[in-house]
Amino acid sequence: MNEMITASEFADRSPVMKALRLLAHVAASQEAPALAELSRAINLPKPTTHRLARALEAAGYIAKDPLTLRYQIGYSFEDIALKGLRNSAVHGYRRRIMSELAERLEARVNLVVLKSGNLSFVQWVDSTAPLRINISGDMPMPVHCSASGKLLLAFGPKELRDAVMCRAPFERYTKNTITTASRFSRHLDEILKLGYSVDDQELILGVNCLAVPIQLSTGQTVAGLAVMAPTATLPLDKLKQHLPEIKAAARLISDELGRSRPTARGGGAPAGPKKSKSASTASVRKRTPK
Repeated sequence: MNEMITASEFADRSPVMKALRLLAHVAASQEAPALAELSRAINLPKPTTHRLARALEAAGYIAKDPLTLRYQIGYSFEDIALKGLRNSAVHGYRRRIMSELAERLEARVNLVVLKSGNLSFVQWVDSTAPLRINISGDMPMPVHCSASGKLLLAFGPKELRDAVMCRAPFERYTKNTITTASRFSRHLDEILKLGYSVDDQELILGVNCLAVPIQLSTGQTVAGLAVMAPTATLPLDKLKQHLPEIKAAARLISDELGRSRPTARGGGAPAGPKKSKSASTASVRKRTPK
């Protein structure tokens, strides 16, 4: 007897699809869910949900807090998510937006996410100006004194902010670095009100940065778009004047991420970003015009 199975019925029956539904719910949850909450949310019996959660936990895709027994995204899924952003169908469209912004402002433009509490570059476009910032894509960027790090902490979950506060007093990189937990907490509250974050030579003397959020249609902040430039060519007060342009670029990227579709705005996608040469420190480098 032949039995026709619809796509929705297949999704309901497939163990793979059930596991993906569980994973998607954990990823989308603002607060880490417990097993009972997961079971209700994905409409599966508690024993089935527990079995799927154990398998995903063993593979590192989710992690269970040993004290609260609540689930959150694991390191393996974070790696996949970061690679997915870097190699997504909208990579070329995103780079085009960032390149146009970098050219207009003569500054470096970064797309950054938080991964395991640390900053990771998803994509970047170097400035074409003679005096520019030179940072390798794999350079560790502290969250407490970088515009993107502070932005993502301010817009992120309370648990993440609390975890970072436990590291205080923070390492001082320049005289402008905020080192105390109390002052840093007030600073994050101010960022949340303003809707953007700045690095006023807090990480590197002579370098400032402004970051705005990349958000899904739900309002969840998933990344930061940051413009970084030497203070000699683009001081902070002048950089802030470009805030509307930077926000407009962030909205375009946010909209495209929300659609999750290949580019449909005409033209072929440009090649991916070229990685900077590896360096242990960041520098402001003057390029000799050809």
